[in-house]
Amino acid sequence: MKVSEFTDKTITWTWDSVEGASFYHVYVDGALIPAVASSNMFTSDKLLEATFCTMRVSAVSKYNVEGELSSEISQKTRLPEIVMERYIADSTYAKGKSMSLSTSNNVRVYDREKYTATGTIAGEDVSIYMTGIMNTNYAKMVSVVVNGAEKIKVPVNQDCTFRYYAKDIVKTVTDDVKVNLYNRNGTVIETLNVRLSNTSSSAEAQTGSYTNTYQVGSSYITGGYNNELILKALDGKSSGDPTTIEGMPTQMKIELPRLELNPISSVDKIVSGMTEPNGYVRLTVDGTARSVPQADATGYFTISNSSIISGSVILVESKVGSYYPGSVTATVPAPAGAPITPTNLAISDVTQTTAKLSWAASPGATSYKIYQNGYMVPWKSTSITSYSLTGAAGSSWTYQVSALNAAGESLMTAKATVNYLPE
Repeated sequence: MKVSEFTDKTITWTWDSVEGASFYHVYVDGALIPAVASSNMFTSDKLLEATFCTMRVSAVSKYNVEGELSSEISQKTRLPEIVMERYIADSTYAKGKSMSLSTSNNVRVYDREKYTATGTIAGEDVSIYMTGIMNTNYAKMVSVVVNGAEKIKVPVNQDCTFRYYAKDIVKTVTDDVKVNLYNRNGTVIETLNVRLSNTSSSAEAQTGSYTNTYQVGSSYITGGYNNELILKALDGKSSGDPTTIEGMPTQMKIELPRLELNPISSVDKIVSGMTEPNGYVRLTVDGTARSVPQADATGYFTISNSSIISGSVILVESKVGSYYPGSVTATVPAPAGAPITPTNLAISDVTQTTAKLSWAASPGATSYKIYQNGYMVPWKSTSITSYSLTGAAGSSWTYQVSALNAAGESLMTAKATVNYLPE
């Protein structure tokens, strides 16, 4: 007789069939009145967690003659699932509650079937140090390897999916294509094979890390990385003692911090939104980090920044510890009633040291701003549709123009480049 399966509330027992047996008597925990099993399997249910249960069995003939009782075997049920608090990516600790048991002091952490780390249980309080897991066992970058040649790395998306432009690097279905997943420390933590096809395929149900079938000639290889860990409270020592029993598995998802932006206007120049209560966010405007303010107890934050203009690219990142795991990007629109973007920006009359910048008038504009070399602070302002430039022989400069009226500023034009003639 043996235990074939057990949970926190059930134990399934099996034994060798007895020739001539019509059914079996099962005695659980020394019961005087047996349960009846029609086959060589019986499940004890409605048991208590982390509690020993004993069992003996006898075969009964069709004449209701009971045979000899088997020897008694004992099995302890598992600890119940851990109840975890919401875990935000890059937080130092994951916290939760477990059944309080004197023999339960640790919890094992698995990435699917792979052992990853061990946490602690003090009383009923669960604590798992997550920094090492996030740095060494969590994918941050992805590369594609084609016929043994590895291509450049690109970031894994915030939702743990990835896509890699492969149209120009995967040529035929006979290519050998793999995906490497890298941790924050730059070490490969997983290599995935990519299935190739000449035809499109339907969506695939996937678990853990995966790649979708890639149709040769399409744009992207796509896939995802596992962002759920499995936790099991230990009844016994954590050092590999064979008598230690792992508890029922608990899934813990690694979540990004809440991060929502309100609409942004180039008139009031305010970035606001919601994040985690009392959390920090970092504001970057057009590639320049500006500030790292703290939200209030509700998670609301507001940031005023004078460098915001129509067309500015706003990046807001949620800060957790030393990292910024979540981000939202927005482009500031032109305000309602602002002029349309000027058209026909052109360079003419170029000499070694002079040139002319001109554009078509924007209806309703009262003035224009000129931006130089990609800087987001206006270089010059004018009320007409041209500007005389000067520069050094052989040098190059880029310019953009926006239109203004009482309602605000338009988006900027595309860049125009002046190349002064060499000496």
